[in-house]
Amino acid sequence: MALLDDPSPAVWEPVRDHLERAGRAAVPALRRAASHPEPRVRLRSRALLATHARRATLRRLAATLARDPVDLEAGLWRLARAADPEFDAREARIQLDRLAARVRARGHGLDAGMAKALALVDVLCEEDGLRGAEDGYHHPDNAHLGRVLERRRGLPLSLVAIHLLVARRAGIRAAAVPLPGHVMLRLYAGERSLLVDPFHGGKIRTRKDCLTYLLHQGLAPRTDWFADATDRQLLLRQTGNLINGLRLVGRSAEAHALKDVLRAVEPRPRSSD
Repeated sequence: MALLDDPSPAVWEPVRDHLERAGRAAVPALRRAASHPEPRVRLRSRALLATHARRATLRRLAATLARDPVDLEAGLWRLARAADPEFDAREARIQLDRLAARVRARGHGLDAGMAKALALVDVLCEEDGLRGAEDGYHHPDNAHLGRVLERRRGLPLSLVAIHLLVARRAGIRAAAVPLPGHVMLRLYAGERSLLVDPFHGGKIRTRKDCLTYLLHQGLAPRTDWFADATDRQLLLRQTGNLINGLRLVGRSAEAHALKDVLRAVEPRPRSSD
């Protein structure tokens, strides 16, 4: 580990490459070196630890996508860690639990009809202010569920995902409708269903609204775009969103690593929001 302090690239770069290839075996020594009194040793050790953490996260993300069925929530937290290795999902999960408690309280005393389902939108959009990110739309933060919960702004899919995770906690049946470029939320009440647009503050949308949107995008309607999306479809699509965002802010190496994960689990290209 003494070579971590060597100023010569001819020495440092082979050492770095060796420590990267060593994988988890190098982590204990790097953790000790991360508290070294020499600043250069600390900086390099922490950078290598971040690389190892990101690779471990990508392996876990690939494993999540390979499962059937996919755990959407676990996958989204792993995706967030791919963009931010320091991210800790515990606080975000607590926020979702609290939101679900408020939804249950709002729906208390209501029958099992659509009014009870719409309590979800009342709390998340009206009270909590979840909205679409109009500025910096493609920024990676808008595909990072933890950041979206902090900022109350995000991509359509990020906002729908939050609604889904809260709905599941609150016992409300909901699904994502995977329109190209603009995922919608579908709420169920018995045999009835309703389309909601969290990106625009929870506005109710009709099928005609969706067809008009597709027409403006130059797209002919497809049946699968109006069917409930699976968790795997949503996680694949959100991974594509994060890849696009990372590329746009110049983080091409991280985008490439995530693209490798997609190639491993889904060879066909996916649309994004």
